[in-house]
Amino acid sequence: MSLMLPLAAMATSISYANGTLSVTGAEGQVLEVISLTGKCVMEERITSPAQRFELSIPKGCYIVKVGDVVRKVSVR
Repeated sequence: MSLMLPLAAMATSISYANGTLSVTGAEGQVLEVISLTGKCVMEERITSPAQRFELSIPKGCYIVKVGDVVRKVSVR
């Protein structure tokens, strides 16, 4: 017997370290990185179950949104 989980049951995870943003569990969704002034500085479609993005953006705080998951990221 195999168990198929609906896409919503897979938890989306967003993490940031050393200039790399890692996203898991969000294949097919859109990643948005938004400055605190509201400007979208990056938008990418996520094409694999676990994907990494190198962020080449100025230092500061940003909002990262993937589907319904939203996180604050501090780029130093």
